[in-house]
Amino acid sequence: MGGNWFGGNWFGGNWTSGSGGSNATPVYAMRADRPLAEIAIPRAYNAKFTEAEWDPDLRATAILPEFLAQQIGGQHWQAAVALPPPTYPVTTQMIDELLVLAVAERPEALGEIVEEDQNFQLRWLQLLNINAASYPHTFLLMKIMARIGEFTMVQLKLQYSNMAGAAPPPYWYQPRPNQVCPTLYPPVAVPGHPAYPAGHALIGTLTSACLADLLPQYSQALNALAARVAMNRMIAGLHYREDIDAGARSALALKPFLTACPFYAATFALAQTEW
Repeated sequence: MGGNWFGGNWFGGNWTSGSGGSNATPVYAMRADRPLAEIAIPRAYNAKFTEAEWDPDLRATAILPEFLAQQIGGQHWQAAVALPPPTYPVTTQMIDELLVLAVAERPEALGEIVEEDQNFQLRWLQLLNINAASYPHTFLLMKIMARIGEFTMVQLKLQYSNMAGAAPPPYWYQPRPNQVCPTLYPPVAVPGHPAYPAGHALIGTLTSACLADLLPQYSQALNALAARVAMNRMIAGLHYREDIDAGARSALALKPFLTACPFYAATFALAQTEW
């Protein structure tokens, strides 16, 4: 969820060669019998690690303190994202809809489902035809969106344990559709977090809504992309419709709290200069 844009991991990078993220220095294995370290070269004692050399994955986490402190109209984001509790017990209609989608649409959607399972933000990079090297500030902006999306997704999923506090511990959460109906046979690994709300829908909608501010000419395509990725999770049998609706709704509610953060605003301004 959210990471692995180039085959690496969110925390720590590993997107390209080396182990320090997308901006990592390539690893060179030195021979012990002929060490290059013996060769005298000029040393840059005044070298500085610049802002551009940060791993965007890790740099984006700096937004969290600002986001958590942000208030709009005296409210923090939790109060603004007022989702209804999920339907429990799950209904026959909810499962039947997914069974129909599995038969009618999954064969055609399977390629997208597999590709979007972990690397779904690549869709946005492909749409804009960018990467970390060509548009570094836009890339970092997308990482910030994804970080906030991941954080709020987890918080919201935790909030709906025992259906919004209806029962004491031990805690339980909205089941994944395959827990209710195993013959849905999701074609990808079922995520290790509960169904409600949908993370792909939340992060995708937030990403598209924020990028539409930067690139209004892409608004229609961005909105369609977010809806497509979210729907593919339903077709895969991983989410109920109310999950993706709640994810998209929460993304739009929390967006103002993100865009008001100084780090986001500064990165957005730099991203504008790239276009």
